[in-house]
Amino acid sequence: MLPYLLVSRSAEYETRLRALLGERLAVIPGEFLTFGPDAVVSRTNGQPRVALLGPVLNYEETKGLVEALAVKHPDLGLIVVREQRSDLEDWVDELSLHAVLSPDASDDTTLALLDRLSAWLVANGRAESHDFDAPLALEVDDMPFVDLVDESAGVEDVAAEPAAAPEPEPAVPEWEFPPLEAGTPSEAIAVVAPKGGQGKTTIAINLATGLAEVAPNSVVLVDADLQFGDITAALALAPTRTIVDAVADVAADEIVLKTTLTHHEDGFFVIASAPSPELGDQVAPLALARLIERLRATFRYVIVDTTPGLGEHTLVALEHVTDAVFVTNMGVPSLRAMRTEFELLTRLGLMPGNRHLVVNQTDKNSGLTIKDVEHIIGAPVDVEVPKSSAVLLASNRGVPLIHDDVRDPAAKAIRSIVLRIAPEAFPKRSKIQRRRRTSEPE
Repeated sequence: MLPYLLVSRSAEYETRLRALLGERLAVIPGEFLTFGPDAVVSRTNGQPRVALLGPVLNYEETKGLVEALAVKHPDLGLIVVREQRSDLEDWVDELSLHAVLSPDASDDTTLALLDRLSAWLVANGRAESHDFDAPLALEVDDMPFVDLVDESAGVEDVAAEPAAAPEPEPAVPEWEFPPLEAGTPSEAIAVVAPKGGQGKTTIAINLATGLAEVAPNSVVLVDADLQFGDITAALALAPTRTIVDAVADVAADEIVLKTTLTHHEDGFFVIASAPSPELGDQVAPLALARLIERLRATFRYVIVDTTPGLGEHTLVALEHVTDAVFVTNMGVPSLRAMRTEFELLTRLGLMPGNRHLVVNQTDKNSGLTIKDVEHIIGAPVDVEVPKSSAVLLASNRGVPLIHDDVRDPAAKAIRSIVLRIAPEAFPKRSKIQRRRRTSEPE
């Protein structure tokens, strides 16, 4: 029996905790959460006394683990490993936890917390003092992992099983575009950034996701970053056709247009970027403009993720949209580039009527305040999106952030961008819980 249990997606934190606790620590990688919290709990052998959950676990995963562990191990001490953020109080209020530990806490602080919780468990009759001693040796039953495959089954046993009949391939769904009611305006939104790495694509993906809640199957996300667009990679999609095909078929009818779209299960469509920079060069700016107008005739919302900077394609996109979401981080070079961008667009008369300025990855330790940011750009900031590890986690999973960790401060801030464009897009919790992707194991 190993007294300490860690469930985490951070290999770095696992290594650090192993160095502190040695053979007293059992580890279950957070990847097993793909199968649900019960699958993780089933891998806990013996009676662990203290469980550390995190870092890099979202609220729903942590909640599921807390509930499942409490059923199997009611005397277990529970610690959430999570950085101090504005939503931490909600976690503490709604989850049955014993302590919260920062992943950046020193080794002395970490050990002191574990000793204090262990002493409390002993004092309250939930554990014995010897439970926390280092094990003399690892017995087979104490191994922290359980194989997913029963290797005891021989070849003869496997061969004896009757061959299953091949399952028919699932039918490809026929997605219908809901007709736009008479008088319903079609809105197009360009997402623009002065430089790469500002989080522009993340904003565009989550904007499409949020708008699809109020206009299901009437939202299209165009990856117009023609050199290195990565929306389909971020959404774990495998498109068969791209924007190169879409601009070639832009004059065709709706049936042909459908073949250039990739449907996402959250209720929106994607036009993928060019598969290579060379093919991206074949997309003329005028063809992109015609594509945007063609899509606006069919969809309630058209979101265009542009190439960083103010190249010809981005300028053309800005000419054909109703809104523009400008994204920058708190780096001084990016802020100055954004100011230059604003001044140029104003001189050219290309600033859209509805402008939304988003400062992404805000950090109180950056040395700048929002007032400093506004002074450098020369414009008021509309939305601040705090720096959050949940953004990277959602992207790595291929899941929009606002549907992956609804309580995360960054997700809430991005939701406010959606509300600026569609005030009726308030989150309905029953509809936005993360669903198992079809590519994930059952």
